[in-house]
Amino acid sequence: MLSRESLKNLSLPQLQQLGRKYGIQPLGNWGKKEAWVNMLAAFPYKAIEQMRDGVGIHSPGIEAYHAINVALDLLGQPTVTQKALIRATKNNEWLKDEYSRRYQQKLLDLWSVKLMLEQCQRLLAK
Repeated sequence: MLSRESLKNLSLPQLQQLGRKYGIQPLGNWGKKEAWVNMLAAFPYKAIEQMRDGVGIHSPGIEAYHAINVALDLLGQPTVTQKALIRATKNNEWLKDEYSRRYQQKLLDLWSVKLMLEQCQRLLAK
């Protein structure tokens, strides 16, 4: 992110391009360089403040961590043979019959969900 001083050294078209890059626009006059500088300098801090205030994306709290724990418990742990089939599937080794192949895909999908939930849990615990 650029400092306010760096932003002041940019031209109006450059500031407008940065605004498009981040998907934001100033309140007030689009043609005023100062409006763009103010918005570009302030948006990172405003985004953090909103998160801290519980606006938009924010930490869901310990309840979400526990809910993920419940989902992980419901998914269970793969057996040795399930782990083997997951490894085979990841190596693009598929069963011949279509019916079993659907369940093979389902097992891989459930494994992926489990990994993602574990990652979510780790990120929320930070």
